[in-house]
Amino acid sequence: MNYEKGQLYQIPLADLQADPNQPRKYMDPQALDDLADSIRTHGVLTPILFRVDPPPEGASPDTPAAFFIVAGERRFEAAKKAGLTEIPAILVDGKTREIALVENLLRQDLTPVEEAEALNRLLTEESYTQEQLGVIIGKARTTINEILSLNRLPQQIRDECRSNPAVSRTTLISIARKKQTRGMLTAWKKFKEKMAKEDRGQKGQRKSRPAATPSDFKDWVEKANEKLGGIDPSSWSDAEKADFSAALTELKKTILALLKK
Repeated sequence: MNYEKGQLYQIPLADLQADPNQPRKYMDPQALDDLADSIRTHGVLTPILFRVDPPPEGASPDTPAAFFIVAGERRFEAAKKAGLTEIPAILVDGKTREIALVENLLRQDLTPVEEAEALNRLLTEESYTQEQLGVIIGKARTTINEILSLNRLPQQIRDECRSNPAVSRTTLISIARKKQTRGMLTAWKKFKEKMAKEDRGQKGQRKSRPAATPSDFKDWVEKANEKLGGIDPSSWSDAEKADFSAALTELKKTILALLKK
């Protein structure tokens, strides 16, 4: 089959494979489960992007082309968990690494370390300048320089932060400014100790709060009911309406379960 750039296709999941140069390296398991639940209810609302690589030179004539995911690997994995066999996909070509990076950045899917590593690959493997990278992702050269500085961080720090979007870019840039590896590791250790202390303090505050009374629950329900009554979804998109409908359905299940009790 001849695939055309920009066209939408239904591609069998079994035919697609992950791109080893995909910027995203970590997927939150709970978020993946949540997305799979949404796909079971509404399907895949946003198509993934894919590219077609021809068979390598010297391969037999019946060797099939390879389909690589350019952007949307999380949707791909969630679709598999949801039991789908096909997924909507759009063919792209050209600078697919740029496309993958920009698509993930626009969706705010990358941690600061993943962003830094992806930009560094474009810088070294595609021979881009920092100015060109700034144009690609819409950031000033000074910001690009700061992001790239995160590649100085020791592997241990990068590995821990790659799966933790809660660690801000500002914090990591501050640590990366240390001149030596030992100083970076010490600063990272102090930061983790500070965060652990704050987390213990917040947990202690939560424990000290009085338990909600039946009257409190009644007030919450009345306020929620009042807000729901004032909603006008006429200007919403179909996707927004579908998401809201799913939320109302879950709320209905909870209410029915309470009434049975």
